[in-house]
Amino acid sequence: MRFFLYGLATTAALVLWFLVKLDRTYLLTHTVQVYGGEGKSGAFSVNVEIEGDGYSLLRWKRIDTISAARLCLAPPTAVEKVKLRWDLSPLRRAGICGELRLRKYRPSLHWVLPSGADFVGPYEWISDSIWSLQETLPSWEYQLVAKPGRHRYPIPLPAHWGVYPETLWVQAEVSRYIYAATEVTPQSEGTEGYTLILQPPRVQVRFWVPQAYADQWKPSDFLVVVDMRKVMPTDSVVFPELRKRPPYVRNVEIYPSVLGFTRLY
Repeated sequence: MRFFLYGLATTAALVLWFLVKLDRTYLLTHTVQVYGGEGKSGAFSVNVEIEGDGYSLLRWKRIDTISAARLCLAPPTAVEKVKLRWDLSPLRRAGICGELRLRKYRPSLHWVLPSGADFVGPYEWISDSIWSLQETLPSWEYQLVAKPGRHRYPIPLPAHWGVYPETLWVQAEVSRYIYAATEVTPQSEGTEGYTLILQPPRVQVRFWVPQAYADQWKPSDFLVVVDMRKVMPTDSVVFPELRKRPPYVRNVEIYPSVLGFTRLY
């Protein structure tokens, strides 16, 4: 029993000592690798002073690398009650940061789409401007695995480029496509002075529509026109033209693609 009480007291003393240590403020120095890309600055090291109590330092995520552009434009100064002071003289900072330029950059994207799915319209760049020390950025391809629906996708740039921000963003809508069809009565143009009889009087519009838009279209969204001003006097058929359709449908076909006609004067 005596040994148990002695061990319990020792454990309690150690815990109390540890809690007292955590409550103290500490000042540490840490070396951070800075990436400047392939420009004049290249890669170099900068010391950072870290100040905080033991509790905060245990939770703080250590910084081992940083881009030169971020160090110039948005250096971390405080993270969860941890103060940071970067050891970078004004002269050296001016020499590095004076080379920064804002540039547009869009890498080549290799999309991996779900089976049976495709884009609903072209993808859009949400952000494509970065600060860089390099005069030109290398060509680069990045693979994105797309999900059904409208989503934003991050494109993390290589760390050694030393750019800021380090991530670009692109937005895309992807959906599985299903087959659909509707009947439409063509409208006629250039028929002044007579009545036009089409054979057949209606056409079928066949198309593929995103599954997410399957209930959003209606027959009036499709406009089919026959323009008799394009018909020669000896012609006996006319080709219907699709003038209007929803922007999200694709592979649209008109059947039949050729119509017979009769003029009634």
